[in-house]
Amino acid sequence: SYGLFIQTGSTALGSLTAGLALILLACLAWGVKTAARWLDTREKQRLTEILGSVASAYILTDTEDGNIDWFNDTAAAEFNIMPPQDISALFTGLHAHPAGFVTRMHDMAMATGRAQHHTPLQDCIRTYSVAAFDNGTYLWRIDHIEQTPQSPNLSFEFAQFSADGKLDYISPSMRETLTKTPASIDQLFGGAPPKPGEFANVKFGNHQTHHQALRINSHDELTQTVLLLPSSFTQAKPESRATQDHVHTLQKLPVGLGHIDIHGQLIYVNDEAQRLLSLRDRHLPVLSDILECLGRPVSEWIADIASGRIARSTEVLRLKHHFSETYLKVTLTAPPTETGACIVVVFSDVTELKSLEAKFTQSQKMQAIGQLAGGVAHDFNNLLTAISGHCDLLLLRHDRSDLNFPDLMQIQQNTNRAAALVRQLLALSRQQTLKFVTLDLHETMEDVIHLLNRLVGEKVTLTLRHGAHVAPIRSDKRQFEQILMNLVVNARDALPMGGEIRIETETRALPQGLRRENVRIPPGNYTLIKISDDGVGIPQALIGKVFEPFFTTKRQGEGTGLGLSTVYGIVKQSGGYIFIDSEEGVGACFTLYFAAQEPAPKAVCKVKQEEVHSHMLANGDALILLVEDETPVRSFAARALELQGHKVIEADCGEVALNILLDPSVRPDCFVTDVIMPGLDGPSWIAQIRDRFPETPVIFMSGYAEDSRVAAQARISNTTFLGKPFSLAELTQTVNAQLRAPTKAA
Repeated sequence: SYGLFIQTGSTALGSLTAGLALILLACLAWGVKTAARWLDTREKQRLTEILGSVASAYILTDTEDGNIDWFNDTAAAEFNIMPPQDISALFTGLHAHPAGFVTRMHDMAMATGRAQHHTPLQDCIRTYSVAAFDNGTYLWRIDHIEQTPQSPNLSFEFAQFSADGKLDYISPSMRETLTKTPASIDQLFGGAPPKPGEFANVKFGNHQTHHQALRINSHDELTQTVLLLPSSFTQAKPESRATQDHVHTLQKLPVGLGHIDIHGQLIYVNDEAQRLLSLRDRHLPVLSDILECLGRPVSEWIADIASGRIARSTEVLRLKHHFSETYLKVTLTAPPTETGACIVVVFSDVTELKSLEAKFTQSQKMQAIGQLAGGVAHDFNNLLTAISGHCDLLLLRHDRSDLNFPDLMQIQQNTNRAAALVRQLLALSRQQTLKFVTLDLHETMEDVIHLLNRLVGEKVTLTLRHGAHVAPIRSDKRQFEQILMNLVVNARDALPMGGEIRIETETRALPQGLRRENVRIPPGNYTLIKISDDGVGIPQALIGKVFEPFFTTKRQGEGTGLGLSTVYGIVKQSGGYIFIDSEEGVGACFTLYFAAQEPAPKAVCKVKQEEVHSHMLANGDALILLVEDETPVRSFAARALELQGHKVIEADCGEVALNILLDPSVRPDCFVTDVIMPGLDGPSWIAQIRDRFPETPVIFMSGYAEDSRVAAQARISNTTFLGKPFSLAELTQTVNAQLRAPTKAA
């Protein structure tokens, strides 16, 4: 019993010790966390004291996901920061991949201590500087430097020294003032330099100056900057000196600043605001007279700020009476005190951002049209297949002498027009199925030139000029002919009184690539196709819209607005580029760039003995399993194949087809199946019976281009794709070609 008591007491004592240790560790962790939070708050307060109101934008982020932890007033005014927010969100529209840009800058700063990046803009250079701190945070500095031929007119000169005190840079005027260039920071001050943030007289050697210097350490402590203030700065009275420096800083600040009264009358603008507002004289207008709001009137917006209902607000306004579209982001800030008589206005140019927004909206419209075209094509092509197919069946029983023959031809022609319209929708959304081949332009042009001559009419002359040694291109032959027809018809309509349309081809080497209209063509050899005319031309204001879907300058009923959109879609899907040059009243020229290809080797024809299935009859009779959920399409296809002498077994879904094949006596010679059906789709049910029929040819049918990719991804051998709508002749030719093709091993 005594031993048991000793053991139990020891166990209790150990448990008590362990519990006290855990409590002590928890208290220590809480204390460290509280101290860290206190230090973090103190650092942010220090940052606010030093950098809170400087002209550069400063932003502090953490290391995990780039969340903004602190920012100064300039950053808030320029980027409209609304925490919690990721810093990459501020660069949306300014960089192609904002998240990747932030990651690269953070990685470089982590590796070397700091990182820099310069982005040239239209009239200035945006500079990014990032410093990495030991606690895992990053400090961003963002500046805008004006591109002027003269050196900037600074109110002070400066010198930069490395961490060990050696001179890295000294401004030219400072060299002249000091007569000798100091080699270190100690030489500049003739002894111990001042502490960071303190002023001291400059005593370089025996040369005593009347200047004062302010020493500033960088945040990464790799450089030291000394600002040399001019004598006028030190000799002036404290009040006037501070006022002059403040006014000069505001006037030269690379951010547009201004003051307005409660009625919107401009009272003051700095140089950048004057440039952004295109003010040519000293007269300061009312803000609503030069800027217009995209929503409510500007005067009502200013009234909300002046009345105190809103403390701060930002709107995108458009500059009136300007030769081009100019958009400004305008931020209004209420007066800091109740007695304040003016409202602070911050201007920044967002024209480029609005342009990117318009392009993004256009891409969204194209995507929506593509989704609509894909959905319409799937169902509409089924209807067109049934209409066209049954029309073909009727034409087999009516010759040209029949009274019903013209009506049937009208049905067939309008069905073909409807099918072409669906193909145009798919082309402009880049969702049509292309069969790429190597095209010899000499041969292709010769094949299509006769059709083009009939399209242009008698008043217009079509001229074809080939350059020397024109390289072939890779494209879909049918779609390439569609490109030529659309561009030639567009040129013909621009020549109402007649004229000449020129088609020219050449091969050109671009060793340095080519940049045009915000598009960069990579280096390489390209085959160019130019279609030009001497017609009415295109106004410059409309050139950027000619490739938009449903945009047309023709009268209602004369055009759908899909011709040039279709051309653009086919060219881009073929990996090419298209540009337009036009002058109103002079003419237009469309230039197409395709990657030059090596000439295709001449095919050597070898006669092979076609292997025909043993159970096929000599007259071509074959057993075909037709699977199609649309009854009109299935009915037409079955009758068309039966007219060829084939035997057809019909099924309306994949499950019924599998039940039919359970009978071992049913051995079809060919499977013809739709891709998308209720229940099992075409590739799925074919995959289930492929081990029993490894060599039987398969024809997949669909009215949607995406379905061809579904069939291809199934990786089923000995297959082909037949797009809807198809005619009677196309169906029978495809089936007969598959039946007579040499057998391939699965």
